[in-house]
Amino acid sequence: MIEPNASPTIDMIRWTFTVNPEHRRQIEDFMTDHGLDVFPHGENGLVATWEEPEGNVDELIEELWALNGEPFEITHEEFHRLNLSMYNHIEETEDGHRAVA
Repeated sequence: MIEPNASPTIDMIRWTFTVNPEHRRQIEDFMTDHGLDVFPHGENGLVATWEEPEGNVDELIEELWALNGEPFEITHEEFHRLNLSMYNHIEETEDGHRAVA
């Protein structure tokens, strides 16, 4: 059981930011190599998701800024799994019994 003051584990981080277009490909490759999924967002923007992040987030950001040649603003969002449910469709068979699809 989670203690009331304990913070839940981070399941995913999402970053949204704009980079120097000259370094965009290099930054995308760098993040992909570190396990992030990277998606284009607008002209020079990127959205990166990092599931079950490991390592030092601040160090990774510093490396991104170095690759870009200058710091840039990053919107950082954390997602925590507070509830996990699975739903299955159940159908009635000809004899009136229910069968899981």
